[in-house]
Amino acid sequence: MARQIQVRDIGRYCEEQMEKLLRAAVRETDSLVKQASPVDTGRFRASWQVGQNSAPGGIKPPGSYSGSAPISRIGYQQEKPGNIYSVHNNLPYAERLATGWSSQASAGWVQGVAKDVQTRVQAAASRIGRES
Repeated sequence: MARQIQVRDIGRYCEEQMEKLLRAAVRETDSLVKQASPVDTGRFRASWQVGQNSAPGGIKPPGSYSGSAPISRIGYQQEKPGNIYSVHNNLPYAERLATGWSSQASAGWVQGVAKDVQTRVQAAASRIGRES
């Protein structure tokens, strides 16, 4: 049976659905870019950050990093519609790795992640719609 929504609640319902989709899109993007990142010490993978309306942030210190890095939100706690989110890496060699400098990752791997995210966000939108 379909969920019934009062007319006065339509705006809030739509906002909740958009927040769910936005969180899924940011989470998927962060996860996929980390999974696709070339790894030597793990510093590059651990240095991905998500910025809201800007791309500031620090640089992870040298060292060895293992395991999966949790999402690193810079300056905010939760995604909200109306903001712009960027997934970025401030390491000095990040651009070279993203353009195929490493033999571990060919040129274009970031664009491949972007295409994969599009597919996954469409699937997330369908799932969110079915669950509501």
